[in-house]
Amino acid sequence: MFLRSNIEIKSNVFITFRERGKKVNSFEGHNRWVNLGREYIPRAMTPTAEWGHLEPAVIKYMGFGIGGQYQTADTSGALDTDYPGQKTFDHDDLTVVYLERPVKVTGTAGIGTSPGVWMNPIIVNGSTPAFIGTPASTVEYMALFSETDLYLSGAYSSVPLSEIGLFLSTQTASLVSNQVYDYGASPAYINTSTRQKLVAYFPFSPIQKTSLISVEVRWQLQC
Repeated sequence: MFLRSNIEIKSNVFITFRERGKKVNSFEGHNRWVNLGREYIPRAMTPTAEWGHLEPAVIKYMGFGIGGQYQTADTSGALDTDYPGQKTFDHDDLTVVYLERPVKVTGTAGIGTSPGVWMNPIIVNGSTPAFIGTPASTVEYMALFSETDLYLSGAYSSVPLSEIGLFLSTQTASLVSNQVYDYGASPAYINTSTRQKLVAYFPFSPIQKTSLISVEVRWQLQC
């Protein structure tokens, strides 16, 4: 009999792009459970003196961006104005705290006080999240992004998505643009005081999102 002497969290991401319901592209890979996420796990299993949860937050959101080390598409013009920054966040960097260049899911294009929703919640309906395997040591979260999401009603010809993050319920999905981007702080442009912080991060080769494309994301955590 083989007994494992340690517990290791493994994460896999499956991203499917569909046009009118037909799969046109897909991507899968291993993501990184970054330091904030690694701190979250033991806190989530620790009780308070009253036998409550020391960490009451749960996995709630997923969000996309156009940053990360694998971004090779043209991000000039309106995209660069609304979502400025670099393309340097590394796949193996456990110190990553934010998406490098987050993209609004819905809202108004523009900088300053233009409003927006930056993340979609995972689906919770009895079938998902799903527990997989025997023993059931894998949990799978799913989030959906519609044809009009991440596109802002034609503000951009297409959006070259190249990074994705997993976020806790403590984060705020709806923020105005300058709460996410500090437009005076070149070259990073990150508003560190209010930008949403992630627990897992995955950069990937860019995939173009247009108004004809919907996106399904399945994010698995395995012990």
